[in-house]
Amino acid sequence: MAEQPERDGELRRFILEPHPVRGFWIRLDGAWRELLRHQHYEPDVRSLLGEAVAATVLLAATLKFHGTLTLQLTGDGPLSLLVAQCTHDFSIRAVARSVRRSAGTLSFNELVGQARLSVTIEADERAARYQGIVALEGVNLAQCIENYFATSEQLPTGIALFADERRAAGVLLQRLPASEAADGSPGAISPHAWDGLQSRLATLEPRLLRVGSAEQVLQHVCGEHDCRLFRANPVHFACRCDVARVASVLRSLGVQELRGIVAEQGAVSVTCEFCGRPYRFDPIDVEHLFAAVPAPESSRSLN
Repeated sequence: MAEQPERDGELRRFILEPHPVRGFWIRLDGAWRELLRHQHYEPDVRSLLGEAVAATVLLAATLKFHGTLTLQLTGDGPLSLLVAQCTHDFSIRAVARSVRRSAGTLSFNELVGQARLSVTIEADERAARYQGIVALEGVNLAQCIENYFATSEQLPTGIALFADERRAAGVLLQRLPASEAADGSPGAISPHAWDGLQSRLATLEPRLLRVGSAEQVLQHVCGEHDCRLFRANPVHFACRCDVARVASVLRSLGVQELRGIVAEQGAVSVTCEFCGRPYRFDPIDVEHLFAAVPAPESSRSLN
């Protein structure tokens, strides 16, 4: 199978006509590598983070909102925290916190330990945010998200995820109430047909998910069903950090605190926890933070 041309990232929606079944296919290339550019994760943590990022885009795609969706894992294993975010226009960022170790690759359950999964939706049009929290039940992240949909959303959902150092990908399949059939008719899908879809999703090979096109992946998943695939939506990496935001945080510490750091270390260094980008403020930059004029361009991000 020829590998598909690389892009930043793309999301495609599909439906099974005339049934109330919808889905989304996601693949991240450049956007995933840009997210990792300043980060250094062990392979098992990196793979789980990539799966979480792909899953977060898939979850955001199921909603109509203007804001941010955050998927978070917290546990007592070597991976204590994982946070992945996706906005309504499909910009992504993510971070993981884990204990460095010399042991080999850990399984999902060994990595997270006793943990919970939370999904938070902060929408501009809502006065309050929505949050769903479930215990992690499953042998991988995909099964845990399926459990989240079953318990919190009451929507039968199947999901497959993949990630390595170059690419993250996934497919989400969801059975909607019969009243939401694609053509407006009650085209309920039979339990047998739905089970068949779930079975094909479960047997989706990681290589096909990694290198196959949306058409190739859905041909395997949807089988004999009439699948309508819609145009792609771009997905990109976007961290909110910049010099102005970092400078604002440093000003809140006060000039004496910063001068003390400069005296000890020669400069003030700050690293964004989401993208890992370092920022360095030398003695002149620090004095400009508290001057009456804006900080000069020498306050900069170091790549």
